[in-house]
Amino acid sequence: MNRESAASRSSGTCDALEFSTEGGVSGSRAFQSCLLRPGLALTISRSTPEDPLRASFDMDDAPIQFGFTYSGRNRCVYSSGCLRNQTHEMQAGSNGIFHLPKTHGFLEQPGGASNCIMGIIVAPELLYDYFADSMDQLPVEFQRKLEGRLDTPMAWFGPCNPAKHCLLTQILNCPYTGGMRKMFLESRVMELLAMQLQDYIESQTHRKATSHALCPADVERIRHASEILTSDLENPPNLPELAARVGINEKKLKTGFRQVYASSVFGYFREHRLQKAHELLQEGNLNVTEAAYAVGYQSLSHFSQAFKERFGILPKDFLTNQRRLLVS
Repeated sequence: MNRESAASRSSGTCDALEFSTEGGVSGSRAFQSCLLRPGLALTISRSTPEDPLRASFDMDDAPIQFGFTYSGRNRCVYSSGCLRNQTHEMQAGSNGIFHLPKTHGFLEQPGGASNCIMGIIVAPELLYDYFADSMDQLPVEFQRKLEGRLDTPMAWFGPCNPAKHCLLTQILNCPYTGGMRKMFLESRVMELLAMQLQDYIESQTHRKATSHALCPADVERIRHASEILTSDLENPPNLPELAARVGINEKKLKTGFRQVYASSVFGYFREHRLQKAHELLQEGNLNVTEAAYAVGYQSLSHFSQAFKERFGILPKDFLTNQRRLLVS
């Protein structure tokens, strides 16, 4: 089983992290870890301005890490190894896949806000078992990692996605305890892994050359546009209005959404409101009509069709199942 040792690299004031597929991340009270099965651990880190996160790490062998910044910001600074003098800064919505053997550095919380980071720590052997009969589906670099034949660092960043955010929210708000909690968390974690790997595979095997990469200011405008778009699901702005509000032209707005979110503007909005409807029905407090109207659908039949296409079940049947679970 891959394991990483940890030793503080600073003056001794920060925690020293240890990453392990047997126990997630340890070495700091900011991290809570749950072993879901051998080779698969879920880690959740919460920190505040009063108790900010700052922790060193010293990795030798390494598991594969799937990281998600749920809220706030966090920064990883590499002090040695192949990534020496590089910095990765993540904000809410950032997500990626990381394999960082023989890498040293520290993780910190910049700014002055609270943050929440989630990580899935996976042994390469576990993923290999899933892809043993379909390794050609994976990029060559990732195949070699699963086979233990490549020890160079990997840091891939995926597109923001409302579906990922919804799964993270479900994990944070798990309604169960004991064995049911473990089953629930494992099901959501495996769905996140599948979604993240699909994004990674598509980005590597269907990569399109783009001569007009977005500058950081435009990325911020696109992120702002997504916030505006989803702030009022019943009365969303049209494309010209949205572009004008964030100070960008319509063409760049549309191409920017595809670069940042791997989706069209409409596709992003549709996914967000279906995920919101899923959350509302999962809570069990609204009926199907109320949930449909709450996310901006005026036609119940259109809502039911869209919901079934997305989740494979009619909303009325999903609500019935959820209410049974909540009562039991």
